[in-house]
This record gives sequence, structure tokens and C-alpha cells, in this order.
Amino acid sequence: MSDPWFDHDNRILSEINVTPLVDVALVLLVVFMITAPMLVQGADVNLPRTERMDVLPQDQLTIQITKTGQIRLNDVAVPFEELAERLSPRVTPGRSVLVYADAEVQHGLVMQVVAVAHLLGANPGIVTEPIPDR
Repeated sequence: MSDPWFDHDNRILSEINVTPLVDVALVLLVVFMITAPMLVQGADVNLPRTERMDVLPQDQLTIQITKTGQIRLNDVAVPFEELAERLSPRVTPGRSVLVYADAEVQHGLVMQVVAVAHLLGANPGIVTEPIPDR
């Protein structure tokens, strides 16, 4: 009877079967591909519509104002009283800060947030959605 760990010359077989490794890697790839889009979380903001909207850079500093008046700095909830303190270390003079404000938010709150960003030296901009073609 032969031992599966030794060949006919009594040497240890040290070959690695890579098939299970490839199977596990492919399963993990599929799992991550399915779950990655679900990890993106953001505030539910209904943007106002305008005639034209330029393409926006992807690595922007963003402030979101939800319908309920909650303020989020890059998807992290921040009370208005702490906005300047949390925004200050991230802002350099002339840096763009994009403000996503729900269409139903009071104009005064939006302008207060824009004013805070402006006073810190940022270049705030209000983001809108384009009006769909008819």
C-alpha cells in the first residue's frame, strides 16, 4: 500500500493545489462586486433644477443639507454650530466646496452654510440638477 504523502522514492510531495485558492478568490471577487455599490451612503437630497449644469470634479469637499435641515460634511452629520470648526482644517484658500441643498430647505439656512464656507476662504458653489429635456 502506498502513502499519498510520499512518492515511490520516499520523497515528500510538496505541490500546492491552487484550484481551491482560485475558487475562493473568485467567490470573494463576486461578493465584493455585489456589495460595493451598497456601501455608498449619502443623504437623501432632492436638488433643485436649473437650465444647465457643468461636470463636477469627483474629489470635492461637499456639504449636504437635507429636507429636515440636517447638515452633512462629506456624508458625516455635523451640527451647524460645529460646521466652521470641522470645515476649517479641510479648507485652503480658493478650494471649492459644493453645497447640495434640498429644494425644500429654507433659503436662509443654505445661505448661512455658504457664508460659513466663504468666510473660511473657500469658494462655495450650490449644486443643482438639470431640467430634463421635453
